[in-house]
Amino acid sequence: MLLSSRAARFFVLPLVGIVAGLAFTQPASAGFYVREEAQPMLLKADANRDGYLSRTELRAEDPSMLRFFDRADVDQNGKLDLGEFEMLLISL
Repeated sequence: MLLSSRAARFFVLPLVGIVAGLAFTQPASAGFYVREEAQPMLLKADANRDGYLSRTELRAEDPSMLRFFDRADVDQNGKLDLGEFEMLLISL
């Protein structure tokens, strides 16, 4: 039995929209920045525990992030504080 056009409008089309919307919804762990995760990530990568990330520490943690280091290092002191590290994460 085929659905009538009325049934299609009121049942099938909304269902298709919901399924399509779910296909484009991704959890935070799928590569999106979550602010609450920045400080624990910085602390984990901060090998010398000075509260900053150097190029060496960032390279050891995730070499793919190095290309964003200079852009995120706003004060150009060669290390990233928490705010700068957050900017780096946003730019990913």
